[in-house]
Amino acid sequence: MTKFYNLTCAWCFIANSTLLNIEWPDGNSQYYGTIVNNPLLKIDGYFPDSRYFSFELYDLRTWEPFWDIHDVNINANANPFIDPSISYNSSLDYQIELNTNKKDKPSIEDTDYYLLLYRIYMGVNNTGGVQLPDVSFLENKKWVYIDQCDEENRPVINIQDTTPYYPLYKPNEKDNFYPPQNKSNLFINYDARYMIAFYNNTQNTFSGAKIEIKLPSYSINIKNTANGVYNVRYYSMSIVDFSSPRQTTQTIGDVILSNNSTNIDKDICLYLFCHNIENITIQLFPPTKNDHNCTGKIKYFGVLYRQLLPQFENEIPDTPKATQSELKKIMGKYYPKITWF
Repeated sequence: MTKFYNLTCAWCFIANSTLLNIEWPDGNSQYYGTIVNNPLLKIDGYFPDSRYFSFELYDLRTWEPFWDIHDVNINANANPFIDPSISYNSSLDYQIELNTNKKDKPSIEDTDYYLLLYRIYMGVNNTGGVQLPDVSFLENKKWVYIDQCDEENRPVINIQDTTPYYPLYKPNEKDNFYPPQNKSNLFINYDARYMIAFYNNTQNTFSGAKIEIKLPSYSINIKNTANGVYNVRYYSMSIVDFSSPRQTTQTIGDVILSNNSTNIDKDICLYLFCHNIENITIQLFPPTKNDHNCTGKIKYFGVLYRQLLPQFENEIPDTPKATQSELKKIMGKYYPKITWF
């Protein structure tokens, strides 16, 4: 008989841009992960004070999510993300049962491993002002609680090198923002849309770049989310390292971008250049010096444009094979134009 068990304590790892910085986390996010060999799970939690949160369950054989849910789709007695008449408070709770309709199917094996990923964006703190959710798995028709990790029992996780697949992107082209050509092995969040401009700096040719873009509107708070009056739930620009293990080195989120736009149409110019010789940075102002050549340490990097839950005509399209002209036609002024110096 298959024996179900949790492989670690609940939320055994935390990923962000400073801790376990892998797979390009957004600088305004926190990711928590629990590894189990049983997809029959129950989650009990409190709604976080955040811009967005979601759960995804990934099969670790494929890195593909086969179940996901985000805030507005959670069925609760009082969900402030979908009902603007509900004032948010930290005592509003929810319960989610997932995949329990599969509990009588014999397809689950001891060798199946799953990652439950909990994402929080723009929380009031790292957990959104509430405790992390409780997680249980179903065994013999009973829920078995998974003890939560703390600093003493959280396991050490070794980061394995992952060789970047550079042909997924089109390097060093003018205006070269494209959706990833292949999303495999990226722990993709289906609520998000991505575009990346990629630079191959193996010949130390990078000296700078300029990005011009029209900014969409974003949800300013939970009540605004419930009313649905926005273009994108959240968006950002990040500098990402394509060498292992795919780290994020900088993120500028929508609030800062919008506050620094140049006019009422929310147009903005961003600048890329080397900072302190070793790091590529994205700035709201042009460089003050002419010499911005990078050292040989910086081989491959990109600018990642992320939109969470876009809902407007000119959003990033889910068309990985689209040509540049097709992307510009779809996105109009919302297409990020980058010029490499």
